[in-house]
Amino acid sequence: MNPLDWDLGNVPPGVAWGGVDEAGRGAWAGPVVAACAVLDPAAVKQWGHILREARDSKQLSPQRRAILSTELKGTLAAWAVAESDVLTIDRENILEATLGAMRKAVQEVTVRPRLLFVDGDKAPRTGLPERLIVEGDATSCAVAAASILAKAHRDALMVELDDVVPGYGFKQHKGYGTKDHQERLQELGASCVHRLSYAPVAAAQKPDEAIRAILIETLGGCHSVKDLHTWVETDLRPNYGRLKLVWVETLRRRYADRLAQLAYQEGLGD
Repeated sequence: MNPLDWDLGNVPPGVAWGGVDEAGRGAWAGPVVAACAVLDPAAVKQWGHILREARDSKQLSPQRRAILSTELKGTLAAWAVAESDVLTIDRENILEATLGAMRKAVQEVTVRPRLLFVDGDKAPRTGLPERLIVEGDATSCAVAAASILAKAHRDALMVELDDVVPGYGFKQHKGYGTKDHQERLQELGASCVHRLSYAPVAAAQKPDEAIRAILIETLGGCHSVKDLHTWVETDLRPNYGRLKLVWVETLRRRYADRLAQLAYQEGLGD
């Protein structure tokens, strides 16, 4: 059965419905990406021939996936893509980071679906009626469309990261644990976009005590909430791969304490 026909047989007549899926959950580097795709009767009537092309993104070539992603963006009633970065993944664990990205994508769509099909067996708890579907990207058109949007977005992002963080081959393996990726990790150590909570990454790290000491010092030198936010982007993120995860946890606690202190002081000044 075509996934669009499955959707039409499982949603009430005349309503908008959505699908949610993710890309990058198993990768060693880069964000996990989630997408929400919303369909409605008008989109099906006008663009059914395109929607019938939607299927599990893994079954499509990268070129076809990129083209179909562009077509879907002009076809769907609404769509949104959201990310959870490596700091979030390492802080919350990959499952919670994935569900968080799903919730954000659903919150950002401009057409609110009446029913949401979710790939997998874990509910993102969006506040909408949710139906969990294992292998949903092979079953539901809405989930398949979300799968394509999420995968195409993440692939393009990893190609960009190949220029920003050269040497790891992100353009080829998109951050997944290929033999080539493992070899480059062993040679170079972890980068600022690697997931430190993943065992193969942690095993290949080259932690730097001097960088840890500098980050503690620069964090202590932040004198406003704005300074703290800037510190995350200009100090912590670029050096993230050279930190042990336990060091990161210590920096997070120091950051939280400093944030509470400065927010209180700035509140007194209002």
